[in-house]
Amino acid sequence: MNLEALKAVLDISNRNILYTEILNELEQVKSLDFVSYQTFETSEGIIPLIKIAKNSKFEDIKHVKVFVGAQHNEYNGLFSILKFFQLLRGGKVKINEAVRTDQIIIFLPILNPYGFLNPNRNNKSGYYLKNGTNLNRFWRRAFAPEYKNGMTDLNEFPTPEHVIIVKELLQKYWDNEEINLYILDFHETSLLERFPIELSTNLNPYYKFDHWLKEGMILNIIKLYDISYYRKPLFFKKNPSADHTHLNLTHKQFETVFEKLHDYMLKNQGKGKLPFYFCYSNKSREYCLKLANIVYNKLKEKLWETYFPGFDHNFHDHGCFVRMSDATPRPRVYSMELESQKHFFNIFEEIKKSKSDPNYFEKKLNLIDVSIELALETIKEMIELF
Repeated sequence: MNLEALKAVLDISNRNILYTEILNELEQVKSLDFVSYQTFETSEGIIPLIKIAKNSKFEDIKHVKVFVGAQHNEYNGLFSILKFFQLLRGGKVKINEAVRTDQIIIFLPILNPYGFLNPNRNNKSGYYLKNGTNLNRFWRRAFAPEYKNGMTDLNEFPTPEHVIIVKELLQKYWDNEEINLYILDFHETSLLERFPIELSTNLNPYYKFDHWLKEGMILNIIKLYDISYYRKPLFFKKNPSADHTHLNLTHKQFETVFEKLHDYMLKNQGKGKLPFYFCYSNKSREYCLKLANIVYNKLKEKLWETYFPGFDHNFHDHGCFVRMSDATPRPRVYSMELESQKHFFNIFEEIKKSKSDPNYFEKKLNLIDVSIELALETIKEMIELF
């Protein structure tokens, strides 16, 4: 992302100008061999679609790989897709070398145009559609309607037209169970910035772990620094109905963890590295971990050091892409997410910072560029990986 693009992101009163520029740039892919560009009109804006297919014979297709960009104000997927096609147009990535004849590659750079175009005080991160629903919660219902245990799938709302478009787009591939279907959803989360700070400030022997990622961050420290622990389970509930866990360490072990946590923060956050993780379902576990490790090893000098490039997504029972594959009996469907640090959790606060901090744009661009590079490397590696 360049400086002008970042300034355009922060100029929310003219966000439609940035949106139009992005659509115009995406449309340029039509000049490339084997690439098609299509748009879908919705009541909330235009959804662009790009498809790469070297083979027009449906019976020859064995693999379909889908990359989902902005479902709200997250930019790693969107701008990495833009970058990928810039590389294709410039000849730095060659379709003939990158894409096999038995696969189709599908890109959905902006899936929630309303959230992208209309950040407001009640929708500061652009999560919601015009009717107030979270688009990211409906994928299991669309692709696995037989699954009945999704209490947080917002079943009181109709399935958004955005989801129906994607379902219809993929249906013919979904119906052929011999085709391998891979779906990677790009996300950003503020938790990767907020939780380490909270843990380094508040962690004590009686700390209540009220989120799975806090457990994961502490377990990451234990694994990276090879800290022995003797009591099992490491995280436990004092009673079955508790909504939190506790860390099952001696006081001496705890002191070591707390010390190493601060060392880790200084080593990673202090050097401006990017926190991230991949998420997988049971079906996608093997593939996602292989992908995560390849990407991490290529970019590890720019990323937070981690023992866990990928995490199991079984911690939460909602309807996002990553849980969709386990909800359906269809074989050969692998849904995953890439999470990295969210750059615009509260875009109004970011606008204030950009006006008061003379180093704001330099710091923000450096981190965004690593985030885009991470997503771009993931696209390139996933296209090659089978």
